[in-house]
Amino acid sequence: MDHHDDRAALALMQLQDTLAGHYAGLSRHKMRLMVKLEHGPLSVSELAERLHISSPAVSQMIDKLATEGYVRRDSLGDDLRMVGVSLTDSGRLALAAALDAFRQRVNAILSPLDVEEKRTFVELITKISEATNHE
Repeated sequence: MDHHDDRAALALMQLQDTLAGHYAGLSRHKMRLMVKLEHGPLSVSELAERLHISSPAVSQMIDKLATEGYVRRDSLGDDLRMVGVSLTDSGRLALAAALDAFRQRVNAILSPLDVEEKRTFVELITKISEATNHE
C-alpha cells in the first residue's frame, strides 16, 4: 500500500464516521437494510448477502424493525419455511424521512465542493460502487 492508498483508506474511514449516526430516528444500518426492501420482499439470507453482514445480525435488525412496526415477515410462496421481509407503510414513511435527512447531511458534507468537483466526485464514487457491487 502506497501513501495515496493510505490517504484514500483513511479518508473513506473518516467519511464513514461523518455519515454515521441516526437519520430521522433510524440508524444508518437500519436505513441501509430498509433501502434494500424498497422494491419488494427479500429473505434474510438475501439481505445478509446484499448488506455484507451475517444472517444472525440481519435477523436481529429485522426483529428490532418489526417491533418498531417498520417491517413485517411473510411467507414467500407455497413454502411456509421461506420467509420474506418487507416494508410496512410506517416503514416506508420512516425510510422516506430518513433518506431526506441523509440527503441533507450529504449535501452539507459536499458543500465545500464546487459544481464540477461534485460532478467528478459523483462519477468516481459511482464507478467505485459499481465495481465493488460486481465482486
